[in-house]
Amino acid sequence: MLDGLADTHRGHGHGRATVVARQEGERTVLARVHATSPLRFVRPTFPGSRAASLCLVTFGGGLVDGDTNDVELKVEAGATLVVFTQATTKAFRGASTQSIRAEVHGTLVFLPDPVACFARSRFRQRVDITLHGEGSVVALDGFTSGRAAFGERWAFDAIDLSTTVRDERQRVLVRDALRLDRDDGPVETRTDRFEAFATVLAVGPRVATVATGLLDSSVVTHEVVAAPSPLPAGAIVRIAGTTPESTLTEARRRLRNLHDIDVVDPFASRH
Repeated sequence: MLDGLADTHRGHGHGRATVVARQEGERTVLARVHATSPLRFVRPTFPGSRAASLCLVTFGGGLVDGDTNDVELKVEAGATLVVFTQATTKAFRGASTQSIRAEVHGTLVFLPDPVACFARSRFRQRVDITLHGEGSVVALDGFTSGRAAFGERWAFDAIDLSTTVRDERQRVLVRDALRLDRDDGPVETRTDRFEAFATVLAVGPRVATVATGLLDSSVVTHEVVAAPSPLPAGAIVRIAGTTPESTLTEARRRLRNLHDIDVVDPFASRH
């Protein structure tokens, strides 16, 4: 399952991963799983679900200066793949990048923990998903203020995130992008009281009930703000919270219909 794994992680690594999920009978199996350092995969099992699940792990818990991760996912027709992370991905001091590309004929559920950018870090992430036929996706993209408990609140140099979903003709169905750069002014003044932000989207015919949950009424309290919007083929919700926990709790509440697509909430396995 794992190739070229190192015992230590010193940076300047180019991690590559390839995953192919395929339907066999009534279950989804992993026809191919390949990863190189600093990436690796753990294969958890969730009783009662016929979906295949993968936990993406980075040595050292994150990315250091010069690191690049490239992840290629293919979900074949009829298959359901759930990809999540072991914990918050940390972007340490320096510049690092991550790219996730997915070709989806079945159903992809991509639910990583929010990224935490440390002081003096510059992190760039691109998530590009192409849906074929009845291909469908549920995806979460989020980030926190960093190490607030250590005085590193919004102390990173820049974060640049973009998630794009296209159809098989390469027409853009939805693109959600955010960039915060200290060169444009102090980040903390633009984030107000909030400590974490997240975007959750559901696109495609196989995740219609999940999209319905995302479209719950807007929430505006001191602790959480959530603003949902319908899409032509699904829904999107943007969430801000005064703690990472409150942000993730609101996201999970809106993802309560995952069981309708035979998927177990991966965050629940930690409780």
